[in-house]
Amino acid sequence: MQLPLRIAILETESPSPDFQSKYGSYGDVFIRFLTNAAITLSTNPPFHAEDLQFSKWDVERNPDYYPDIEEVDALLVVGHQDHLGPTAMDSTPWILKLVDFVRKVLMEQDRVRVIGVNYGQLIIGRALGCAIDRMPGWETSSTTINLSEVGKKIFGRDHLNLMHLHRDHVVTLPVNPFPQLPNAILEILGDSDHCAVQGLYTARKVIALQGLPEIESAMMTQLIHERLRQGQMSKDVANDAAARSSLRTDGIHIGATFLRFLLDP
Repeated sequence: MQLPLRIAILETESPSPDFQSKYGSYGDVFIRFLTNAAITLSTNPPFHAEDLQFSKWDVERNPDYYPDIEEVDALLVVGHQDHLGPTAMDSTPWILKLVDFVRKVLMEQDRVRVIGVNYGQLIIGRALGCAIDRMPGWETSSTTINLSEVGKKIFGRDHLNLMHLHRDHVVTLPVNPFPQLPNAILEILGDSDHCAVQGLYTARKVIALQGLPEIESAMMTQLIHERLRQGQMSKDVANDAAARSSLRTDGIHIGATFLRFLLDP
């Protein structure tokens, strides 16, 4: 893929005003995250943070405005949408438009690659025909992911530790996710104690994670407290999540893997 790498971030949610005052939008968080990850890459020829170009698209509040696919190299679908507001399974018009847009990018061309995180994985899963449902409870804070064989190959290790904050999850994969590409396989990257589909992957097309590699400890603590105040999470669940929020995560390693996925010829 030629440089600069043009990444269009599809924001599906606006964080609270307090969160935004400290960290910006979820798109801003991801821009810093991937910029920091780029510094760790060792490639030939060298890849630099300056080789990344970002644009942000608020597809929830401005559903009539999407990037021109000819002018981007990758889509990054981000957001939570698991506490108040619509779920990825809803028929809200902007969600249907987002699912349709992602489906067309995945089905109708082979150049632009797609990354999804948290709500983004659910949207990608829905676009590909995955079954999505609500879990009995929350999966929160620093969590260990047991990687599948393909996940081990992609991430170069047996396990990943990353932040989580979700109640919805991909339940099953479709038999034939890419009807026009019979050799394209949608694979599961790993699982956890609470969630059987922790990631989705198709070579040179899509990579997604249910967790939140871009979220740091202080951010997670704030998000947990917000959900507690909103009545979406019990005190016991919030306390347990807060106690684990300072544990080590593999965020930057995951960010570098995302970039290698985009750079893979």
